[in-house]
Amino acid sequence: MTTSPAAPTGIGRVFNSPIAGFAPFIIMSLFSSPSSFFYAAGLAVLSAVVIVVVNWYLNHVPAGQLDWAALILFGAMLIVGLADDGAHKWLMENANLMSDIAVLVMTLGGMAIGRPFALMYARLSPKFEAAWEQDSEGFRDWGVRACQKISLLWFGAFVVQLGCQLLTQFGAASYNTAVWNWIIPVAALLLAMRETRRYSAKLRSEAASFDQPAASS
Repeated sequence: MTTSPAAPTGIGRVFNSPIAGFAPFIIMSLFSSPSSFFYAAGLAVLSAVVIVVVNWYLNHVPAGQLDWAALILFGAMLIVGLADDGAHKWLMENANLMSDIAVLVMTLGGMAIGRPFALMYARLSPKFEAAWEQDSEGFRDWGVRACQKISLLWFGAFVVQLGCQLLTQFGAASYNTAVWNWIIPVAALLLAMRETRRYSAKLRSEAASFDQPAASS
């Protein structure tokens, strides 16, 4: 993996985090509807492009799995929606569900093969990467388990998104309220963001317990 000579700082650190990586999916999950599909899909693609460009320019890292998934999925949605009039209605009604399901499948798949999406962001730290390459004291196993926990936070948040959307789209009319459309989904995302920051700080502290190679200090 290509890493920057120093850990991301400032704007670079903001853009190279799981929170930024999920931005296109959050946009589609919260804002896509029959009346706003093209705006939401266009904004999702634009945000993915901005994230990739900023990370390449400031952090000198290529697009990660979240970035590629967003570009391919939402780019395809835009193309199909513009090219096929018959697909408009179905896409407009189900784009948010497709976005959430894609996140869930991608998160589970990454954890199943031992490459949780959070690992890419962790390996941008020179100390983490040096210890990862040398596998000091079983560091790789520890790092994968730690990143899987962060991945599970976001898996849970998007399970909530999907559940709320299924209830509002296919459940009783009583579910089609601000509570199920906005309050619960946004609260789940904010909780995932807060816990990601808190747990990431905890992991940085725990990582210091491993013997780091002299070159990484």
